[in-house]
Amino acid sequence: MSIIITVLIVLIAILGSPLFAVIAVTALINHILTPGAGGMQNVILEISRIADMPLLHSIPLFTFAGYLLAYSNASKRLVRFTKATLGWMHGGLAIVVIIACSVFTAFTGASGVTIVALGGLLMPALLSEKYEEKYSLGLITSSGSFGLLFPPSLPIIMFGVIASAGALSGVTRVSIDELFIAGLIPGFLIITALSIHAMYKSKKFKVAKTKFSFKELAYSFIDFMWEIPLPVLLFAGIYSGKLVISDAASLTVVYLIIIEILIKRDIKIKDIPKIIRESLVLVGAILIILAVSLAATNYMIYAEIPQKLFSFIQKFITNKWIFLFLLNIFLLIVGCLMDIFSAIVVIVPLIIPIAESYNINLLHLGIIFLANLQIGYLTPPIGMNLFISAIRFGKSIITLYRAAIPFIIILILTLLFITYIPDLSIWFKEKPSIVGQWQTQDDNGRIDKISLKARGKFVRRNGDLMELMFNEPIYGNYEVINNFFKKDILLLKYDDLTEKYNFEIYNDGKKLLLNNMNHTDETDKTVKNKKFYKNNLAIPLGIKSEKFIAKWQDNDNYIEFYFNKQAIWKKNDFEKIYGYNIKNNKLILYEYNENNEIIKKLYYNYKFENDNLIISNKKESFTFKFIDSYNDN
Repeated sequence: MSIIITVLIVLIAILGSPLFAVIAVTALINHILTPGAGGMQNVILEISRIADMPLLHSIPLFTFAGYLLAYSNASKRLVRFTKATLGWMHGGLAIVVIIACSVFTAFTGASGVTIVALGGLLMPALLSEKYEEKYSLGLITSSGSFGLLFPPSLPIIMFGVIASAGALSGVTRVSIDELFIAGLIPGFLIITALSIHAMYKSKKFKVAKTKFSFKELAYSFIDFMWEIPLPVLLFAGIYSGKLVISDAASLTVVYLIIIEILIKRDIKIKDIPKIIRESLVLVGAILIILAVSLAATNYMIYAEIPQKLFSFIQKFITNKWIFLFLLNIFLLIVGCLMDIFSAIVVIVPLIIPIAESYNINLLHLGIIFLANLQIGYLTPPIGMNLFISAIRFGKSIITLYRAAIPFIIILILTLLFITYIPDLSIWFKEKPSIVGQWQTQDDNGRIDKISLKARGKFVRRNGDLMELMFNEPIYGNYEVINNFFKKDILLLKYDDLTEKYNFEIYNDGKKLLLNNMNHTDETDKTVKNKKFYKNNLAIPLGIKSEKFIAKWQDNDNYIEFYFNKQAIWKKNDFEKIYGYNIKNNKLILYEYNENNEIIKKLYYNYKFENDNLIISNKKESFTFKFIDSYNDN
């Protein structure tokens, strides 16, 4: 029966049915035929869940903003300004093409639109400057996808939405704000690599440099000055936390309407309904695919398909770096077979649980995913951008294949850097701390609880529930030894004994893998010595927060920080409970009302000097001395 259904679904796809129809039919059949899956009713409920998804309204807003840019003359002003700024360099015009296309794609979210909109402007300019036709074709074709890693790229938003929908299965939610920041350095790395290649090619082709002109720079700046603040405002607002994605989307639309209609007058008011209609065609396609994919994702979660897939993969691949290498190959194939939105909807729910099982940060995974798919647009035999360029410039597809190959090689080299240097994507994320409340339970019901505190103190309790209640815990000191090439080591020291463990912190601090190294018999060093400990903290600590977890005292005044993100501060004989957080190198204390709502935030600078904690603001300053504490709240 299942074979017949599979053949039927494949046949529907081959006959040219839309992707949403294939996904919907698959979800419907699986829910109806699988006992306990909820049937048709569950499919309808899952589809309706799209209305409750956060940030959903940002998709049509950003799409409309992209179409406003496409209909305006902003692209011509952008090219003129970047040429006046960079044209004097070796490869200046080629670098202008790279930057202009990246900015345009970031706002439109579609590389094909960039090739069509800017190709007619940039291709003649490159040829007139004596750039080789093959190079020019390859540059414009590949440049159409560079901006996918920059805000406010629609594929980044889609990845965040789909990844967060998978949080039902226990995976970590993905912040779209953080995805925007994560894509910046990888995006600039790609632009830099291609710019260096452009400089080399300009010397090879003996392209004459454009004479720098302050007059032209000034005129082009005045012409483009209204558009320049938009990306700056968006990035600064998102990075500083002043703007959430929905605010950024609304700001972008309002700003562009004012600029393109009222100030620059590129777009007439009577054209707005037409632009809205065209943008909503793309939005409708995205949303209907997104809606039916929720039902398909729900079935995959119910059937534990990602877990089964991971179990199968783990038999052959135990190293996450090998997994990432094979994932890149898989995604490159996917990228040339499917458009980016379809690939996000279909593939992301499958790979996210597997990636988390290999301890791959989901922000890092998102950038790897999008970097692969932007290369897939160029990958023969059926990369989408190749066909768009072939039609746009009237060239054979074989010519485009040859033109794209050097750029594919450069992009794959940058992809390797992005894949194997995670800090390029997650440089701004605070590393997870080993300080926390870790707990595991074996098959016999015995519990092992380890509370690791700041400044090398730990408390350990183990046994069954009765033993945990009545037995005295173990108090001791711990030491962490960081190894660059090998796994880090945790030493637990108590009663003249030392226990040694390899450890790895998973999923931004939610799990701790301990590998017991205390056995001397080689036959005992098996996988059973590896145990996952769950962090009992609702919000795991970062390495900045970990240093606070203790009691700090100054004569009769003291402040004590707990695991549960609460602090008690006794000041001037008055004791008060606060919530706290460490953000942007500031200590933030929160005051709450009786409804547990934040009514006031207090900001302090902080620094540690030996055993002292110094916190201060403009009004007051305190110096506290470290006092040992084992409170596990």
